[in-house]
Amino acid sequence: MARSAYPVKVKSYLVIIGHLTVGLTILIASQQLKLPSWLNISIIVFIAFLLLNLTHLYILKLDKELREYWSLRKIIFLLFGVIGGTLIALSPTAIGVITGRLNSSEFTFNSDISISSIGLTFLIIGWEELWFRGLFLNYCHRQLSSINLSLTIGLLFMLLHILNPKIDLLKTGPTLFFAGALLTILYFYYKTIWLPIGLHFGNNFTGTVLKTSNETDILFGNEGYIGTLVLAGLFPLFFIKTKKLIASGQ
Repeated sequence: MARSAYPVKVKSYLVIIGHLTVGLTILIASQQLKLPSWLNISIIVFIAFLLLNLTHLYILKLDKELREYWSLRKIIFLLFGVIGGTLIALSPTAIGVITGRLNSSEFTFNSDISISSIGLTFLIIGWEELWFRGLFLNYCHRQLSSINLSLTIGLLFMLLHILNPKIDLLKTGPTLFFAGALLTILYFYYKTIWLPIGLHFGNNFTGTVLKTSNETDILFGNEGYIGTLVLAGLFPLFFIKTKKLIASGQ
């Protein structure tokens, strides 16, 4: 049994790598497009990732998974996610205030927020989630556990940021890993893409609205170690809950 399952598991890993590679190709190709000023590139990228997922739907026969994980009946999880993501984003600031590392005079709020900027942020979050939490994961889940997939996506999410010269993996690597792993395990635990989208959006949007004087601080700054510890604390919680769910046969 183990030998016969091994090639199938390898196929699942190849599907993951293939999907992420196609996604990377989409991003690189999109940078070469010359678009009119009124058309934002994020719209094109979102449509491309949506079409990629619909291709998986047809080729890998994921109709059941689409109805369950993309169901509009679960859209309430989007709101829960936004609230959770906002709290996660605010946690380093709150801890900084409690410990005396920050005070109210060091806070600034970005007032340059509009409906279009909110919509654009949502589109960017949308294609990122379709890239890393797309339907291809549901196909791979037939052979790989949700815990395995969460750790795999967390690692690949972190490693892909090597391509960004502005990213210091020694500083931001742990945050990227736990963020990718947490969003993926939540995707499977609640069986919906809406929660990861909401969590991702709430976290990123809060980061654009609230600014502090120590954004580069290694502990309390953006992607600092305090934020990493929050994510690192949440992931084991859902790791354990997922293990219990698997053990119960659900």
